[in-house]
Amino acid sequence: MSAIGTGSTTATDPKAAARELVERARAGLVGEPTLAILFATTQYDTESLVSGVSELLGGVPLWGGSSSTGVFQDAGWITAEGGSASLMLIADRRAGVGVAAVDGDGFAAGKKAAEEALKQLGGTPSALLTIAYMGPEEEILRGVAEVAPGVPVVGGTASDHSPDNKFQQFANGHAFKDHFAIAAVQGPIGYAFTNGYRLTGKKATATRASGRTVYELDGRRAMDVYSGWVAEPESEIGGGALVVFSVQHPLLFRKYGISYSAHPVNSNPDGSMDFGAAMSTGTLLELGEATVNGLIAEAGNAVHQAAQGVRQPKAILLAHCGGRAIALGDRIKEVPGELEHTVGHLPWIGYLAFGEQGCSVEGKATHADLSLSVLVLG
Repeated sequence: MSAIGTGSTTATDPKAAARELVERARAGLVGEPTLAILFATTQYDTESLVSGVSELLGGVPLWGGSSSTGVFQDAGWITAEGGSASLMLIADRRAGVGVAAVDGDGFAAGKKAAEEALKQLGGTPSALLTIAYMGPEEEILRGVAEVAPGVPVVGGTASDHSPDNKFQQFANGHAFKDHFAIAAVQGPIGYAFTNGYRLTGKKATATRASGRTVYELDGRRAMDVYSGWVAEPESEIGGGALVVFSVQHPLLFRKYGISYSAHPVNSNPDGSMDFGAAMSTGTLLELGEATVNGLIAEAGNAVHQAAQGVRQPKAILLAHCGGRAIALGDRIKEVPGELEHTVGHLPWIGYLAFGEQGCSVEGKATHADLSLSVLVLG
């Protein structure tokens, strides 16, 4: 018996999947849930799935979003052709959830959603859980910090592996697109935001950059510099091939004295490189590297770091980069074993994110890529 329950499903009908999720997560749950966390792949009619879960729970605050290819639950990596979903029910702490349409203004959306979540919570949060879509994350975090300065953030950007690019956010009984959803939770927590890449010492300054694109590094075509660093021709690793190759060879930037990872996701004919995080002229970028074994092991390291923040770990939430999952392939099944080896068998839930948000420095939330954002409930 526990105040935290989890369940997963590969049932293809959304209403049947909702029933299975709630039944499994409620089994052995002590008390009535105060927060539901739901992740699901987009083969589902997600509006039907989310509303089904919400109705069965009597309108409990619900937060979550879409995950590419599969989801995590303490039973392992859950994936199926017809879809998969996982649910966590928390019954031992107060929580609140807010959601807002971005409409081109991430800062305003971050503020509005955070205000909603704190109003529903009715108190001071220990942590904030974030989920958005690719593009406005930095501005959203700025808005959140305006409302809840210094509160730890754990989360990631919604993902989708289908051509539809649904990137959905779940909040309070509905599935949204182009929105920002946030949950505020109380109680003992630990958190971590890591990437585990080894720095190579190969550095260059972005001498021309805008938005999420770097055009020049040290006055040269960005791809010329990167291709030289990794000793691979642009013809082999450029264009769409860059998103896969760069998982083990990202570029890292410094902020608050910490190295954060940026994912090169595409290169263009002019030699510029597109990233999953904001770039600006003057930013110093350094080549990082990691083996597949190292990518897997870092999941255990991230959870270990987060668990240091509590006396007795009770449950885990993991936002695991979807780009890292590309490099892992079938070996993503080894990630749950890393967590269990680190903290023992605990209820946990996780999803794949296309960009992650977290705090490597207390109270300083950052958006980065190819990272692991972890919350441990105590």
